[in-house]
Amino acid sequence: MIAAAILLAATATAQVPERCRVYQRQITTDAHTVFGLSAPVATLAAQIHQESGCRATAMSPVGAQGLAQFMPATAKDMARLYPSQLGPADATNPNWAIKAQARYMRDLTRATPGRTECDTWAFGLAAYNGGLGWVRRDQAACRAPCDADSWFGNVEVTADPR
Repeated sequence: MIAAAILLAATATAQVPERCRVYQRQITTDAHTVFGLSAPVATLAAQIHQESGCRATAMSPVGAQGLAQFMPATAKDMARLYPSQLGPADATNPNWAIKAQARYMRDLTRATPGRTECDTWAFGLAAYNGGLGWVRRDQAACRAPCDADSWFGNVEVTADPR
């Protein structure tokens, strides 16, 4: 049994991309600090990997910066909302970005409750990526032609007014 646990741990570690391993402990610590013991550590880590490839110097074509790809205005908002936990906005600082990402995802998942935990996280991740306003707009569009509980699988058939 111990050998199986060691093998499983080695396999799990092997699946963490090398570039991301350096942030693994901090992501875990900050996730538990913000969400508690049942923190979605793997989800937050995967989000950082998806956003930046775990590159602290990542810069998107639209101006998002750092590991967690914060837009400058969002980074300033997070620093304003959590001054004692985050200090001044510094999206390119990995320590700041990981702390801010956990808090921002907590705020977004609270603001976008779904019928299931999966729905809540899908709404939260969509809000992180495109903004809470876009999620609210899509939810409103879904209410007219479809049941809000079946937002997924229906909202993409609603024409984008842009």
